[in-house]
Amino acid sequence: MSSDNQNLDSDFIKKDKIVQHTVNGISRFLILWVIMENGPIHGYGLLKLLNKFFENLIDVGSLRKSSPSRVYPILKDMEKNNLIRGEEVVQDNKKVIYYEITDAGRFLVHYIRDSYQIIRKTGQGSLFVEFLNSGE
Repeated sequence: MSSDNQNLDSDFIKKDKIVQHTVNGISRFLILWVIMENGPIHGYGLLKLLNKFFENLIDVGSLRKSSPSRVYPILKDMEKNNLIRGEEVVQDNKKVIYYEITDAGRFLVHYIRDSYQIIRKTGQGSLFVEFLNSGE
């Protein structure tokens, strides 16, 4: 892809919010997975990991850095739906909430991952893999 096309694509994506909507869906799953893999983690730690994960999109301007105003409502929603639980602790004279995954959250991560593996092995799954690899 030429740099002119990359600039056009980046401008289109920024204006149309395509990447943002896609990332919001991916972020929810990613947050659950990060909490599952890293044990108890606080919101700021999650922000840093999300920004690292999406670093390339942030660097080209297609995506803004994760912010507390976007991540904390997701965490609250996940907590309300019993996918994670938060435990408030005092750290350096500040209240900090550490999140850990619940059995329901762990089940959901495994369900999504296992479902993807099943789809990937079918004829439709090969179409999905072909789609993902078509730009190479």
